[in-house]
Amino acid sequence: MHKRSGLLLVVVLAVLSACGPGAKLDGRQGAAEALYLLSVPTASDANASGSGNGLFGASWSCPSGGNTRISGASVGFGTGGLDTGFSMQLTDCGLAEADVGVAVFNGDLSFTQRVDVAGATLSVDHHFKGNVRVQGAFDDFLDADITQRIAVGDLGADGTGVSMELQGSVTTSDGTFTFDGPVTVVAGTLTARVERR
Repeated sequence: MHKRSGLLLVVVLAVLSACGPGAKLDGRQGAAEALYLLSVPTASDANASGSGNGLFGASWSCPSGGNTRISGASVGFGTGGLDTGFSMQLTDCGLAEADVGVAVFNGDLSFTQRVDVAGATLSVDHHFKGNVRVQGAFDDFLDADITQRIAVGDLGADGTGVSMELQGSVTTSDGTFTFDGPVTVVAGTLTARVERR
């Protein structure tokens, strides 16, 4: 009986250690998808609570639990657009359900953004700077210093292909990725890589 119990324990430990502590963002594509997800709370205050709107001291309920708090907004009007700056704090913010489970984001980002109203399509340029831990079913991080240009209507889309321009760099556990051009993601998804030992 003891031999069988000992063998079962070894097999269970081997299976658990093969799974590792959590999934990783899958390379360049995973980093781009995470950036898209981080821009979603800036799009609308439809899920906002508290005082003010989405830019002025409100919290936003994340789709899979937790929240983001957007504060410290500054607003300026320039030629053909609106310039804003703000801070975003993510607390146990479930932004995506990947194949491996929910991706939960924790950390702080500073944003500067310009909403371009001069073109045919309303678009926004976000400049992200900061560090976010990707937890829950994941064990990774995202260190960003990057600008994202995206049509406002594509923020908060779900299950559709979204094209955006990225310029700058993002570091994850997979390395540093430099972007300088268009990237396509499927809204609401996050590509995971499960490491086997």
